[in-house]
Amino acid sequence: MAWNRSDNKKYRGKIDRIFVSLTESWEVEYFIDHYLKTRGKDISDSNRDLLAAKLEDAPGHAPHKRDELNTWLDGQYGVKTK
Repeated sequence: MAWNRSDNKKYRGKIDRIFVSLTESWEVEYFIDHYLKTRGKDISDSNRDLLAAKLEDAPGHAPHKRDELNTWLDGQYGVKTK
């Protein structure tokens, strides 16, 4: 999968660090790679695809808080964090 590296210029700064807009592909791609890296998982196309599909079922409404998505995904995959 080729990741799109362009960012929405109107969605930057503090809000960009707190929220993930599921309609902004760059944000989702960055979030997925960061999640995989911080959970010690391989950053591979198959892992990216699995996480992207799972994010489609995220509870609530976009934009989502990063911390809440992390907690929800950890629960979905049984990941224990410090």
